[in-house]
Amino acid sequence: MFTKRAIQRSTTIHHMIQRSSGSGIRCSSYVGDVRCFRSTTTTSSGSSIGGRRNNSSTSATAAGAPHERLLILGSGVAGCATALTAARHGIPVTILHAGSSRNDCNSYWAQGGVIYRNYRLRETDNGGNGGTSNISSALGGEEGIKGLVDTPRSLVNDIRIASGYTGPLQREESESLEECVYSSQYHLDNNNKNNNNPTATTTTRRPQGSNNSQTCPTSNVRWSEDASWKLACEGPTRIRQLLLGPKDSGTAHEHYGPHAIVPFDRQVLPTGSEDDDDDIRSVYKDGSEDDVLSLCLEASHSAARIIHYADCTGKVITERITDAASKHPLIEFRGDCVVTDLIFDEDGGSGSGGSNDKMVIGAKVLDKQRNEQSNMYATHGVVLASGGLGGIYQHSTNPLGFNALGSSVGLALRLEDRLSSSSSPLNNNNNNMNKYNGIVSDLEYVQFHPTSLYLPNEARFLLTEALRGEGAILRDASGRAFARDYHPNGELAPRDIVARAVFMESQKSAAAAGGGGEDVHNAYLDISHRDSEWLKDRFPSIHAHLKSRTNTMDFTQEKIPVIPAAHYTCGGVTTDLNGCVIASNGEWYGNLYAAGEAARTGLHGGNRLASTSLLEGLVYGASVGEMVAGVVSDGTDDKALENRERVMETMHQARYAIEQRLALEQSNTNAGGSSTVSSTTAVDEGMRKEATAILTNLKSIMWDNVGVVRTPSKLALAVSELSAMRDEADQLWNNSSSSGGCGGAGWEVVALRDAAHSGLAVAESALANRVSGGAHYVVLEEIESENHNGNGGGSKSDSDDEEPLHAVI
Repeated sequence: MFTKRAIQRSTTIHHMIQRSSGSGIRCSSYVGDVRCFRSTTTTSSGSSIGGRRNNSSTSATAAGAPHERLLILGSGVAGCATALTAARHGIPVTILHAGSSRNDCNSYWAQGGVIYRNYRLRETDNGGNGGTSNISSALGGEEGIKGLVDTPRSLVNDIRIASGYTGPLQREESESLEECVYSSQYHLDNNNKNNNNPTATTTTRRPQGSNNSQTCPTSNVRWSEDASWKLACEGPTRIRQLLLGPKDSGTAHEHYGPHAIVPFDRQVLPTGSEDDDDDIRSVYKDGSEDDVLSLCLEASHSAARIIHYADCTGKVITERITDAASKHPLIEFRGDCVVTDLIFDEDGGSGSGGSNDKMVIGAKVLDKQRNEQSNMYATHGVVLASGGLGGIYQHSTNPLGFNALGSSVGLALRLEDRLSSSSSPLNNNNNNMNKYNGIVSDLEYVQFHPTSLYLPNEARFLLTEALRGEGAILRDASGRAFARDYHPNGELAPRDIVARAVFMESQKSAAAAGGGGEDVHNAYLDISHRDSEWLKDRFPSIHAHLKSRTNTMDFTQEKIPVIPAAHYTCGGVTTDLNGCVIASNGEWYGNLYAAGEAARTGLHGGNRLASTSLLEGLVYGASVGEMVAGVVSDGTDDKALENRERVMETMHQARYAIEQRLALEQSNTNAGGSSTVSSTTAVDEGMRKEATAILTNLKSIMWDNVGVVRTPSKLALAVSELSAMRDEADQLWNNSSSSGGCGGAGWEVVALRDAAHSGLAVAESALANRVSGGAHYVVLEEIESENHNGNGGGSKSDSDDEEPLHAVI
């Protein structure tokens, strides 16, 4: 436990006093406004996030050409972070979003907060360090700033525990890093330290950050420690660059204007503490000690490190970051646009002298309002950032509409199918075991949020993780607290465990009522023991939603019925640490990137740690922006320089291929042939209704058969029915688009097509994996009844082997 004097204080780390210790030389290199500290015997060169850019990019030379741009699918945090970073380095950007408003994205609905860092929380004589390492080791000895609880290593360890990976960290504690650009010199996969996957090869040349994940021998979860170190080491700086202002040593206002600064909640703390020594006091800026960012605790975190804006953090971040992007002269938004397919060049721009086998050069885009399809080309590539696939479930915390229906996964799968049919060497293995370990991977790990509002016949409403972080208790109908029956950390256990606990308790109620009588719900969230006015101020959105109902509810006075709901996609489109989409052999898909929930970096493994999603969008989105712009932070990083040259070569090839296509399309148009833009066609109402009906049935199948608890027989049934639905969806689209446009197919057919492809992929991935781990919990029929008679709370790796979190509420 931590004492009350281990209080929170937000600041930056760049004022830390450097001191040498022992015989080692401790190097420091500037990273934006922070330094990277590491015990070593050599000196590193200066580097910065947002460093030198290759000026060979020719976007400025062809500024009048609309295809001289980066095309981003999705206007959420990941898409906007990519756009702002790329545009900052001179790359024109077009952002497509499916709704009429640029704020219509999944990021908008995130309630809890975003991970930052607690620079104040320190170890004390009568308190442990929460299972984290002592930062003095990383700083080089006793004379460094000692005893910080919240370190990059502690965050990486929290991510590991939540992910379902039960093995130890591969990076030795003596090699722990501080905030820095996580460049190739730090990558564990350079020495094959973290590659214990027996199916992985070491002979294939992989690009920098190709992301060899380690596979847990117990849970079968694949988790990338490198991806987690990248998030932990680069996260705080990205927050300061994109979201914070001068009061918190941020620079968002310098790059994107004062409107970019997010007004996170703040708190006033006593000026200093008797526990503070001179070194700790030296990191605070004069005159700002009292007014600091408010940091809260969430489940499975070993320290309070979450910055927030009431219970609508995603809303305010989205509004600010999209506003900043809309004001940038190199960024344009286009609403009511959905992508139906990616455009790739089979010749790899061979006429330009390039060698890239297949590359993406644009997308086919449907204007929802006009029902008109056109080709949009992009020299700098396409970024998949349209979110996840939680919306393909009947009960989901995701908003209705086109978002969260698996658009990015569907586009990637159809791209790989077309490449495979043309005998692409990128993926010519159709074996079911490897089918979803290529351009997409880990799709069986769909996270179910433990606490959505349960009201029969009503859409699920998210009740944020922060409620449990602030002390909310899970109770059954009789008032008994049940969370610790499933895990020693109770309400603060990893999400997958808590979700199964809530699900199992609700199932007990249903079973008890099976013989007749009223079916009484059996799972509730209770925070009525906290101060009523404080709760209303801390969670205003939840309070307003409950009060807006005809039969009002008051979470400050009564327990609230809850049930799990599909929430987040831990898998997705497979990428390396730079956001480049990769195949199973580690080779790039040229000019194709992914970021945010759409991407599978290996960061989440089988289950996502609370409040990592917004930070992941910022960190990996910015990395994609820098990759596209040819930014290299460390000029001595040969692998990064090699990657930059490859990106520039691909861009040159893409430009040639696009210009050839445009010339051909113009020639066809002049000759009376087909145009790149289809004619506006009225939507076929019969087709719209059919697509809507199939999608409704699909969501029901996913919830009933590929839900919180799965069995092989139900998964097999789902695969059979979803396979037929995918064929129906494809047939609907093909019939309507046979003339080259979209025919009478409206956006509902596009949505169904994406949902059918991604839903089938989730079900087949789940059926192929018989080992429970993380959010994928499968019960084999022969032991199903035994498990239901027990606590059903998860596998041995979920509880017995789990490390205690030592978290403080």
